[in-house]
Amino acid sequence: MTEFIIIAVLIILFGGFLYWAYLPDYRRNPKEFWRTLIGMPIGMLLGGIGFNELNEQIKKWAVGEKNRQQNEK
Repeated sequence: MTEFIIIAVLIILFGGFLYWAYLPDYRRNPKEFWRTLIGMPIGMLLGGIGFNELNEQIKKWAVGEKNRQQNEK
């Protein structure tokens, strides 16, 4: 029974994290939201284990090269 309570609390915390962390991204660009949701955590994981080049490629895919160029101007 305690395992169920612990799992339920973890699911609620994870849902809250997703809501607060990704809601601004969704409001800014709903069409690209799924790319951000999938690409950024994978890119961070790959960068953390030493695949920096692959991390950059996934970042370009997730954020989009157009957005990066606009932010640099």
